[in-house]
Amino acid sequence: MEIAQLDAELLEWFSGNDLENKQHEAMQLLTVTDGQWPHVAMISMGEVVSLSPNCLRLALWQGTQTSMNMMETGKATLVAIHGQRLLHIRLEVQRLPELTNAVHPRDRYECKIRHIRIDQAPYAEITSGITFQLKDETGTLIRWVDTIEELKK
Repeated sequence: MEIAQLDAELLEWFSGNDLENKQHEAMQLLTVTDGQWPHVAMISMGEVVSLSPNCLRLALWQGTQTSMNMMETGKATLVAIHGQRLLHIRLEVQRLPELTNAVHPRDRYECKIRHIRIDQAPYAEITSGITFQLKDETGTLIRWVDTIEELKK
C-alpha cells in the first residue's frame, strides 16, 4: 500500500511528544554514499519531528557519514515500524541553517515527504521493530526534548 503523506496516527507518533514512552523505539535512516553504496544509520524518536503531514525534520550528529550523504544527494529513506506497519518514507532533504545558540548542536534537515510505502503481509503480523535501552535515560530524554524544540525553530 502507498500513501502520499503522514496520516493522523503517524503525525502523532512523530510529534516529538511523549518521548519517555517512545524512548525504546528506533528507526533506520538510509542514504547513499558518493561511491553509490547504501549506508544505514539509526535514528531515535528524539531526533525526528513532524511539522505537517508532508514534512519531517531530522537532527543528526554533526559531520556523520549520513549527514554528508544527505548533503550530497538531497535524499534519504526513513524505515520505521509503527503498530503493525513497516514504513518506507522517501524524503527529499534540505539542510537547515545551524542554530548559533543550540544546546546540543546538530546537523538539522527539513525533509519533504515524497512517498510512503507501507508493507503489511496478510499472513503475518509485525510484532516489534528496532528497540533499545538507554544507558542514561534521564540525560538522554532531556537532550531529546531540547533537540525536538530546536528542530521546530
